[in-house]
Amino acid sequence: MQCSSAQSVLKVREIPGYGAQVQDHILFLHFKIKDGGEGKNEKVEFLNATSGNGRMKNLAVPVHYPYQIKAVPRYTTSHFEIGITLEHPLFRSVEVASQDGTIAKAEITAREGNLSFRIQEESYMDRIDIYSITPERGEVKIYTLNLKQ
Repeated sequence: MQCSSAQSVLKVREIPGYGAQVQDHILFLHFKIKDGGEGKNEKVEFLNATSGNGRMKNLAVPVHYPYQIKAVPRYTTSHFEIGITLEHPLFRSVEVASQDGTIAKAEITAREGNLSFRIQEESYMDRIDIYSITPERGEVKIYTLNLKQ
């Protein structure tokens, strides 16, 4: 049984820290993600947003684990849409030390987690789609954040 993705609306000019006189803004977005249960999509709740002045540097960290979150900005124009790949907060791979002193990777699952990322605000960006990528289901849209100028 597949569920449709949730969505909400964010008024960009009302975000704390948004400078109306500043040309470039970085949006810092925070979400809570919960496990939807066996065979169901994750449930996403938008928590809050803040804004900073300036341009982002490309500091993306590669995600090699097969469980991922992808955030894709969508535009009202024919702008090139480049997604941001993030570590999935419910499925992670971490390094743990054993008693014999060796370090190994361990898979950790959670029922709830936080997702935070930043994105460059553009005047013609009208929404951000969030996808969950898992080996079992592939790429599934789980949330849409509609942006209003």
